[in-house]
Amino acid sequence: MRKWIGTAALAWMAGVASPAQAGPAGAEGADFLYVVEPGDTLIGLAERYMAAPDGWRTLQRLNGVADPYRLVPGSRLRIPLSQIPEQAASARVVYVNGAVRANGRPVQVGMSLDESARIETPAVGSVTLELPDRSRITLPPNTAVAVHRLRTFTRSGLTDTVIRIDQGGTDTRVAPEGSGVGRFELHTPMMVTGVRGTSYRVAADAAGSRSEVLEGRVGVSAARQARPVPAPAGRAMTASAQVSAGYGVGVSDRGRLSQPVALLRAPVLLPPADTVLGPAFDAAWQPVPGASAYRVTVARDAALTELAWSGTTTDTRARPEGLPEGTLYLAVSAIDANRLTGLAAQAPVAVRLNPPAPFTLQPAADAVRYGETVAFAWATVPSAGSYELAVATDAGFAGEVALHPADGPASAQPQAPGQYWWRVRSVDAAGRPGPWSAPVAYRVEPPGPVPSMQDDGKTLQIGWPADRGAGTGYRVQLSADAGFATLLADQHSETNAIELPRPAPGIYYVRVARAAPGTVPDPAAFSAPQRIEIVPYLMDGTGGAIGAGGGTGGGTGGGTGGGGRIRLH
Repeated sequence: MRKWIGTAALAWMAGVASPAQAGPAGAEGADFLYVVEPGDTLIGLAERYMAAPDGWRTLQRLNGVADPYRLVPGSRLRIPLSQIPEQAASARVVYVNGAVRANGRPVQVGMSLDESARIETPAVGSVTLELPDRSRITLPPNTAVAVHRLRTFTRSGLTDTVIRIDQGGTDTRVAPEGSGVGRFELHTPMMVTGVRGTSYRVAADAAGSRSEVLEGRVGVSAARQARPVPAPAGRAMTASAQVSAGYGVGVSDRGRLSQPVALLRAPVLLPPADTVLGPAFDAAWQPVPGASAYRVTVARDAALTELAWSGTTTDTRARPEGLPEGTLYLAVSAIDANRLTGLAAQAPVAVRLNPPAPFTLQPAADAVRYGETVAFAWATVPSAGSYELAVATDAGFAGEVALHPADGPASAQPQAPGQYWWRVRSVDAAGRPGPWSAPVAYRVEPPGPVPSMQDDGKTLQIGWPADRGAGTGYRVQLSADAGFATLLADQHSETNAIELPRPAPGIYYVRVARAAPGTVPDPAAFSAPQRIEIVPYLMDGTGGAIGAGGGTGGGTGGGTGGGGRIRLH
C-alpha cells in the first residue's frame, strides 16, 4: 500500500506539533491532515471542510476523539478526502519564457490551464504557474509534466493538486502566504507532499528522482510501482523519509530511497557590475568543495519563480544571455555527486537595454579600408540623444580603446594601417549610455601609391614610391575613362615601375594598387585615378622625338608646330 507522509504527520508521529505547523497540513493517503489549533471543535471543522452536516461524527469515530468540543492543540486529525466537497480549479500562467506548449498549443501569460493539461518546456525556456492559493510552480527547460488533479475545497478554498513529472523538474513554493494546503503532490518515481510555506525542488530523469528542501519539511516515499530491491550490505533502506530544510533525498530507477543528506553550501559569488549594459553578463563564483557541477539561474523575481535564463556548468563561471531589462536576480547552486542541487547564493543584477544599440552599417564585418581616414556609419536610434563610437585593437576591447562621441549616426576618424574592431552605443538625453553593439572587425591598409609618368614619344614610363618590405608587387591600370570601364592596360609589376605602350593622343587615367600576381584588387585599394593628357610629338627621320608641338598640351621645350608632352593631374 502506498503511504504518503506530510510534514504535519511527521511532527505528530514525533509527538510534537508546533503552532507553525497547525492548521491545514497536506494529505496522507486518502485523508486530509489537520493539526488542531486552539479553539477548534469537531463540529466547527466538519462545517468548514465536509459536505455532510453530521460529518463531525465521522471525524469523531475516525480519530477516536472522546469529546468533540475538547480537542488538544497540536494533535492531528484525519478528514477523508472523499467527504470534502471540491470544485474545479485552474492554474494561471504568470510567466512564459520561450516556446512553451500546453496540450500542443503555445502558452501565453494570463492563460488558464485546467486539470489534465500536459505542459512541455523547450531546451531554452520556462513557465511559471500560479494556483488559487498563490502557490507557484516553476518548470525549467526540458521539462514535461501532466496535471492529474487541480481542484479546490469548496468551503475553505484550499487546493487539491497532483502533478506528474515525466521529465525534468519543478521548483515549487507551496502556499507562500501561510494559509496551509489541502493536498499538493508531485509524482515521479517518488512522491512529495507539500505543507505550509514549503519551498522545494523535484527532478526526474532516467536515473531516478531527487528532491531538495529549501524551506519547511516534506515527506518523501518511493512510489508504488517501484520495484523492491534488497538493501546493500551494511546499508539500511527506508520506505519513506522526512526531509528538513537544507537536506535532499533521491530515489533510484529501481525504487531505492536514499537517506537524507545535507545539501552543499551556497557558493561565494563574485558580484557582477551594479548595472549591466546589454542582455548578457559574466557570472563567476568560488568553487564549492564536493561540487561536480553548478546550476545557474537568472530570475525576474527574488523568489526565483520566473526564470529568464537557466543552465548548468562544470566551470565556476557562466554567461547568461538573452536577458530582459530590469532588476533581475542571479542564483548559483552547487550540485553534488548524487546530483542533488544545493543551497543558492543570490545577487541582484540591474540590466539596461535602453536606449538600444544602433545597427552597425559601415565598415561591415571583415571589411578593408584603404587610406588614412575611416568613415563609420550606423542606423539612427530615435530615443538616442547622441552616440559613442569605440575603436580597439582587440575584439574584447580590453586593451587601448579610442572613444569618440558623435552627435549623429556617422563619424570619420584617422586610422593607421592595422587590424581593428569597432562598436557603437546610444546615449539618452540625460547622458546615460545603453548597451554596446556587437564588435565588428575591419582592417586598414595604406592607400595605393600615387604614380608619376615620363613620355619619350614611344612609351609611357610609369613609376611610384616603393613600399618598404612589399613583396607582392603591384597592379597598374590605364583606362580611357575615369571609371576604368575601358581598360587599355591592366598589368602586374614586381617593382615600383612599369613601361606601357604609348596610346594615341588624348585624355587617359592611370592608377596603382598593391597586389599579388593573378589577384584583382578591390577598387578601393587603388590610388586615386590620375588624369593624363597625351599630345602629339614631332618626329625626325629616324622616328625620334625632336620637340614639343604647340598643340593642346602647351609646351615647356622649344620647337615649333607639332611637338608634344603629357600632363599628369
